[in-house]
Amino acid sequence: MAIMDDKVRWISGPAYDYGTNDAGYYQAHRNHVLSRTFVVDTHAEALLKIAVLGYARVLINGQPLGNIELLGDWTNYTKLVYVRTFDVSDLVHEGENQIEVELGNGWYNPSPLTMFGKYNLRERLAEVGTPQVMLTLEADEQTALVSDESWECHEGQLLFNNVYLGETCDLRSEQGAQLDIVACKNSRLLEPAAVEPCRRFAPVAGRDVHELEDGSLVVDFHELDTGMIDISFVAHQDDEVIIRYAEELDENGAPSYESSHAGLVGCLVPEGVRVPGGPGAPDRAVQTDRIICTEGENHFTNRFTVHSCRYAVIEGLSHDQLQKIALVPAHTDLAPAGSIATGNEFYDSMVDAAVRTKLNNVHGLWEDCARERLGYGGDMIALAASNLMAFDCEGLIRKTVRDFRNDQTAAGGVPETAPFMGIGSNGTAYGEGPLLWQLAYPHLVLRAHQFYGCRDLVEQEWPYVRKLVDYLLEWDPAELSAHCLGDHGSVATSESFKTGTPDKEMVGWCTIARFARAAVRFCQILGQDGSSYEARLAGLKAQIAERFGNADGSWGDGTQTGLAFAADLGLADEHELAERLVTKIAEEDGVLTTGIFGTTIAFDLLHRTGHSDVVESWLTREDAPSYKAMLASGNKALAEQFNAFLSSYNHAMFSSYLQWFYQGLGGIRVADDAVGANKVVLRPHFSKNTDRVSCALETRQGVVRTAWQRLEDGEIAFSYSAPKGMEVQVEVPAGVHIR
Repeated sequence: MAIMDDKVRWISGPAYDYGTNDAGYYQAHRNHVLSRTFVVDTHAEALLKIAVLGYARVLINGQPLGNIELLGDWTNYTKLVYVRTFDVSDLVHEGENQIEVELGNGWYNPSPLTMFGKYNLRERLAEVGTPQVMLTLEADEQTALVSDESWECHEGQLLFNNVYLGETCDLRSEQGAQLDIVACKNSRLLEPAAVEPCRRFAPVAGRDVHELEDGSLVVDFHELDTGMIDISFVAHQDDEVIIRYAEELDENGAPSYESSHAGLVGCLVPEGVRVPGGPGAPDRAVQTDRIICTEGENHFTNRFTVHSCRYAVIEGLSHDQLQKIALVPAHTDLAPAGSIATGNEFYDSMVDAAVRTKLNNVHGLWEDCARERLGYGGDMIALAASNLMAFDCEGLIRKTVRDFRNDQTAAGGVPETAPFMGIGSNGTAYGEGPLLWQLAYPHLVLRAHQFYGCRDLVEQEWPYVRKLVDYLLEWDPAELSAHCLGDHGSVATSESFKTGTPDKEMVGWCTIARFARAAVRFCQILGQDGSSYEARLAGLKAQIAERFGNADGSWGDGTQTGLAFAADLGLADEHELAERLVTKIAEEDGVLTTGIFGTTIAFDLLHRTGHSDVVESWLTREDAPSYKAMLASGNKALAEQFNAFLSSYNHAMFSSYLQWFYQGLGGIRVADDAVGANKVVLRPHFSKNTDRVSCALETRQGVVRTAWQRLEDGEIAFSYSAPKGMEVQVEVPAGVHIR
């Protein structure tokens, strides 16, 4: 059955014209607002089905769809468009009703900003254009409304809106000029949305407001969130208020915008030049809202842009004119899966920072940070375990996997980001990412099977995963391994992320083996013959051992990363490798010098082999580089890296420690061979930094709970509960009281 009837049309206002090089994009072009009346005779239930190219806000009889924001899922629109269904029974009444749909550019109508000085989304994305919407509204299973030529269109209040750069809003009039409606028949593949929508959450009030020497106001929200500004103030007709958003302060205490410049445009790079943004672009791509005021009271809130910030800098207002300001967090409504209370104030703040930073950067896809907002496969590999312990990610995985598949190249490779936007750092070909970033595709499918039992996803994606694996395994490994960025983000990196990562060559070889290992697992799940992949995996492991195994027991270049990746592939006894890793960490002043991939491996390895105390020493280290130094600003969010130039201050890529909190302190580990989390290992670490921990994980089988406490006599009491039918393996030291 079709999701929408053939009579339904895509509708919009007239196409925007930005000139021959799109430089006119940055000039005033009012957004489009579509409206229509419709009649409902009687109804008990009313359902709205809506698909959007770009973003949309819907009002029915003047009321919004609850707290829904950023309505419109970014994907390769030429391959697939997602349809959302909302129950609007409470908004519709008998008789005449009014619907209004305001359109925003979103990812369908991006700016021509040259990200990193070279990637122009308008040239790189599969399709761009004027935002459009298609919808139906059914009352008591009868069609009451469809989008078609009968709708009206007028100009909205937004003169400019962009996902990176902000919005310009003219509050002087509710409605602009009437426009011709444009309608066209649907030829796109439509499917129900897999991911929960984005929503607004509890606002964070601006508590501290002070004035700078130039008269502008600085508002401190005392935490770094990604959200929409909500401001009320008094002004005169035609006044202009400008709000800029910053994640940090500079050495003089003034707001600094460097960490969130969109695509680094305007940042001063080591070569001594500023990254260019292309024709018409601002010199510096700062998150900025502009408000053209009406007389008296004014109220503005973002409609199609979220800002990553702790500070808002306001020009054009005095302190007396400002009535209220808040930052309203907005992100995909991921249901919590895990919870943990550690009894240690700093540990609990680390849990909060990890969860906050992860949610700050998920808006229909796993994003990295505000200046990029792209779904990088590498981050997905590094964070999959911790993300799945914290949230129910099944829908997000299903969409992400589909995005990878939709952008698979003819040869079989998949992109660095999902959806593909043109970037391909050291990838195997245009449209294909570096090795670990491509590995995210099969990795996420297998994680969905492990945590959620998604056999259908394994069956659905296997032909495409097999194409990817076969394509890569045809390469000479020595040549293919060069298409690797290594263990990205290591504190030991002394050069650019492309050339300074530890054990880059060995990581490349190990990743090739991981593709073969993934194929073996797919075959096991599907009951297919995987002997050819098993043989290839064994051969690759033998080659890696010969090529990178050292006589002294170290691996590769003798780094922590080499030991972690050797353990991941089972190239030597894991306890021996863990002991060597512990020694290596001690030799390097207790610092984990692994990057984002080696770190998540190390956390798991060290816990499984009884070295969680080493993990704790790293997590509680005082001196930089350390998490304590990273969180010392009070942002309550994690930075991109520990010591890198031009890092984001709102980036989750080192939040994998949350995995250790659940597996180590909480003791809950979903077994590697689990299907829908039907098998768990309970191996708690009884930390000396706390006397009690409680933990819970919601699975498809039910809730697993653990708790432990240190008794007055120093003994440990451990208790747990698990759903009936779940296989539970309990591993605690002798003498622990199990309840």
